[in-house]
Amino acid sequence: MNNSSLGERIKKARKESEMTQNDLARGIVTSSMICQIENGKAYPSYKVLAALADRLSRPIEYFVSDTETNVRQRSSFTLAKALMASGSYAKAYSLLKSMQDFGQGEADDFHMTLAKCCQEMGKYEEAIDMLDKLLTDTHGDLNQAFAIYLRLGEVAEHSGQYQLALYHWKKAYEMLDRITADPFDRAQLLTSIGNTYHRLGVYEEAVVYLQQAFEERKENVSLEDLGRMFLTLSLTYLDSNNFDQATLFSDRASAIFKSLNHLDLATEVKRSLAVLLAKQHGKIDEALAILDECTERYMKQEDRYNIGLTQLETAFVLQMAGETGTAVSLVRESLELISGDDLELARAHRLLADLYRAQRDLKDAIHHLSQSLNLYQKHGHSVGMMEAMNLSVSLYQEWEQFRQTTFEELITA
Repeated sequence: MNNSSLGERIKKARKESEMTQNDLARGIVTSSMICQIENGKAYPSYKVLAALADRLSRPIEYFVSDTETNVRQRSSFTLAKALMASGSYAKAYSLLKSMQDFGQGEADDFHMTLAKCCQEMGKYEEAIDMLDKLLTDTHGDLNQAFAIYLRLGEVAEHSGQYQLALYHWKKAYEMLDRITADPFDRAQLLTSIGNTYHRLGVYEEAVVYLQQAFEERKENVSLEDLGRMFLTLSLTYLDSNNFDQATLFSDRASAIFKSLNHLDLATEVKRSLAVLLAKQHGKIDEALAILDECTERYMKQEDRYNIGLTQLETAFVLQMAGETGTAVSLVRESLELISGDDLELARAHRLLADLYRAQRDLKDAIHHLSQSLNLYQKHGHSVGMMEAMNLSVSLYQEWEQFRQTTFEELITA
């Protein structure tokens, strides 16, 4: 129980005893002090509280027990937050679940924290149920609703529901003109929307929101965050075949990460630059050399996911060089390494379909194209679906030609 709750207990007991504030205060404290205590603006010493309890004919435990419980609650809550900050979400979750609910204002913070913990542990349904309940209890508080929509978007993104994440974040975006949002939250929201549009292949929208995020953050953003933003813009322009802008933002990101000696992000920039060299300038050997360096670095770090992504990009460059056999082997190896990322898996299956098509292995090509289409459809990736559908038309035409040719050969024989 906080000061305000203690004050409410004292006020309730005073009224039940039919006393005024002057009656209760006389000879102990001033009546204005009683007023402050009852309103939660002051906290009585133990001696004063004991005297007030005696006058109100109540045991001191009536006022103190819940207060001591609240001290324990607050201590446990602080510890749970520290555990979450250290990545010990399972321990934090157990501690939070063992705690009693706070009062209304503090309960919101408690449940938002517990929802974040559930999100990090993959308990998405529990997190969503908690946040949905909070949303219905906002009673028109737009700032609270904004914070809840931000968190709902994060939960949806973590669970791979990118369209749902966009839905929640766009709800928050619609509130920006009606609330006083923290500049960091505004920029984070715009960045999240931009990144998700990029992930879904809606590149024009991605650039719009990422540019807005850049304008929001450029005054106060850290160099590392600025580099990340440039990197995302570079990848977005690269995917939309705007090579000049992709090169511009890649160079900016690379310069920042080198100055910060941030090797992980610098390697990611190098990987995107390698693809750019191959696509725009046809420098296949140089691109492959850079990708080999990236793979070597990720192998030293035992970073399986980034090894898989780099193998995927290497296979793409090898396809440009006509080395389909080696490219197929690399993509097949990458499937297990990137298995947790549906959209990268969709890209890998689509590339495999294209490679098998080049090898005239139409049956395997159709199989992998079907896998790609299912994954793109699952996440509403319209651009990926369109590209896969275009490939499917060509594949099925070739399949019909293959069957017709085979049939004619059998008849001739």
